[in-house]
Amino acid sequence: MSGFRRAYSITGVVLLALFALQLFLIAAAAMSVWGAVPQSGEPTGAEILAGFKLGDTFAMIHGLNGTFVIPLVILVMIGLAFGARHSSRVKWLTAGLFGLMVIQFFLPWVSGMESNAGSLISGLHGLNALLLIGLTVYLTRENWAYGAERLGQPSVATAP
Repeated sequence: MSGFRRAYSITGVVLLALFALQLFLIAAAAMSVWGAVPQSGEPTGAEILAGFKLGDTFAMIHGLNGTFVIPLVILVMIGLAFGARHSSRVKWLTAGLFGLMVIQFFLPWVSGMESNAGSLISGLHGLNALLLIGLTVYLTRENWAYGAERLGQPSVATAP
């Protein structure tokens, strides 16, 4: 088994961990703001501002991770797909991760249009994230370089 194939598998797991971190960070940011509402009555401006200030830290890390770290890991994964001599299909799908990441980068900026349409389009950021996660799971699982042989493939011991 090629070291590149193993590195591709490990990089896929690292990418999935980074996506999980992204989900955690954005949930922490949102909950900081939504949690500013007191148990009784309407929140004051100071309480809402405190929620936004706390949430800003999580949102900033979410942005940095999604803008720099994740695209870099995807580029490494593309290189490893070539080094591992995966099929053209796997190479293209891995490159597709980067294409989805470019779309992911621009979707939040659409909300700057300050309209309902802009908000609806920027809401696709979450759906595109699910596509990124699903494709990464598929690529990592289908090209896993560790463990038992895949089902449906005869092992060397059972071959005639």
